[in-house]
Amino acid sequence: MLRIFGIFVIMAGSSGCAYSIVRERGEYLERCRQWLELFELMENEIAFQKSSLPEICARSGSRLTGNKKLFLDRIGQAFVDGGDTLGEVWRREIRRILELEPLNGEVEKEVEELGERLCFEDGGMQRKMLSDTGRYLEKHLKEQESLNREKNKLTLCAGVMGGLLLTVLLL
Repeated sequence: MLRIFGIFVIMAGSSGCAYSIVRERGEYLERCRQWLELFELMENEIAFQKSSLPEICARSGSRLTGNKKLFLDRIGQAFVDGGDTLGEVWRREIRRILELEPLNGEVEKEVEELGERLCFEDGGMQRKMLSDTGRYLEKHLKEQESLNREKNKLTLCAGVMGGLLLTVLLL
């Protein structure tokens, strides 16, 4: 009876470990989707409201939730307080967010540098930069989704097979 219980625990543990890895990959894709939503929202605000960037950040932040809302609210508040440029504020706030929700190195760099490029351009160029960054994120997201499909299958299979191997070795 104890052996059967041990087998069950080993199988559940190894499968659960594999499932947690798959879930982490899914959370990464969701973070990328949230950044994409943020950039699309900012691009639309620039196109239709024709407001300044701090106002756009404050207005866009009211439509989001979580860390992205906090990110845009802090940028809007930093401009009200004065002192730093958009590039400095953007970089500082991006680093805070990325400590909690990391992205791929290339994507992090692209998102981090966007603030410095946005602050020196007019509305049309800001929209173009946000659109280009959005396309880059969409491309990255599609690549990751296709890679993750295969990786997730292999990870789950490896978890189950690892549990079976441990079961055989321990019997």
